[in-house]
Amino acid sequence: MSAIRIGWIDFSKEHRNKVISVMHLLTEPGAMDELGVGVVRDVFSNIFFPGTSTIQTRAKYFLIVPFLLYELEHQKVSSADEFISKLHDQETKLIDILKKSGEEGIIGSSAGAELKRKPSDVYWNGISTYHIFNCDRMSIYDYAKVVCTLQTRKQKLKDQGSTNNKDDEIDGDDKDALSGDLLGRFWKLPDIPEHWKDNLSIRLSNQEAIFLKNKIVSSCPESMLSYVLKEEDHDFIAIHEFDHIEGIMDRIPVHLKVHYLLAKQFADFIYGTHLRYNVILSKGESSDILKKWNEWHVGIMDHASIDLNLILPLLGRNGKLFRFLTECKNAMQLDEIKRLDQLVLNREIDLKGKTRSKLYNREDFAYNGWVGISKLQYRLPNAQRLLKDIFDGLGAANV
Repeated sequence: MSAIRIGWIDFSKEHRNKVISVMHLLTEPGAMDELGVGVVRDVFSNIFFPGTSTIQTRAKYFLIVPFLLYELEHQKVSSADEFISKLHDQETKLIDILKKSGEEGIIGSSAGAELKRKPSDVYWNGISTYHIFNCDRMSIYDYAKVVCTLQTRKQKLKDQGSTNNKDDEIDGDDKDALSGDLLGRFWKLPDIPEHWKDNLSIRLSNQEAIFLKNKIVSSCPESMLSYVLKEEDHDFIAIHEFDHIEGIMDRIPVHLKVHYLLAKQFADFIYGTHLRYNVILSKGESSDILKKWNEWHVGIMDHASIDLNLILPLLGRNGKLFRFLTECKNAMQLDEIKRLDQLVLNREIDLKGKTRSKLYNREDFAYNGWVGISKLQYRLPNAQRLLKDIFDGLGAANV
């Protein structure tokens, strides 16, 4: 098959960033959602570990990015594009400073100045989710536009004040803008150390760890993330797979148990379809895939016992996905594997078309190992990295 070329009309920096975000997701190992079930995965991931993503590395970026943005608010910029450009320049400059520690998880440690997706792109959703940024439905580009508008208004009012030389002729709300108060209200931050960029560490200080813990607990009180932080459950960091959370079921709140059991059951169920995807794509010639399939197939009736009506509310209006899941369940219950294979093939064709379907064109595909989503982990490893950083900062991590 010839390579697929992707292009877009570059309307604005914001549109470009959105496209780059999608393209980065498509290039993550194991991230290709060949069967279109990512919507269920993401809903469960956001229930357990809101504000996280699979490409986040270290917790300190939840503060580095706001620190940079807070400083930029007080620098003169003429447009949102200039604001974002200055932000990205600052993020790039911090790479070498952070690398000096030899710590892992430094974004851009290999790419350097060529880094395309900056920490602000990766962490913005979490920064908003944890209410570190006070306007949770505002994109970073919209925020930049508002900052520029306020700066322009502030300068205009200064000029007006100089002309009139009478503060009482300026409206009360305008005085707020003139004093800069409106700019400062975007953020809830710990104290920013003077010269904080000098010898910057990727590790959280004690104050920063306490701040981040409190923000997560207060903003996402019903989440698994919040539970682990409140209880300071260090054992959670050592759990190797999402399935193994079952070992601490007696400790987690009831509402999380309900979500966990359904998420685990869905992960077991949908894993069978991804196994068949890889069996078909490998033309049945991969001993490793066949071994995994045989192990899964032993429990096929248990996997097919899932109540998909409990999954339906998570799908929005995605009726095609629900039909696919239902038909797969029926095929599993009857142990009709050829029918299951046909459903998997049809699903990919329905999503991509025959030209882009790997399964339809499998004779032209060189199989070199697992393709697509593996066993769902719902961002557990990423959440554990975040939790470890916070516990380390609190001075109580089990290392």
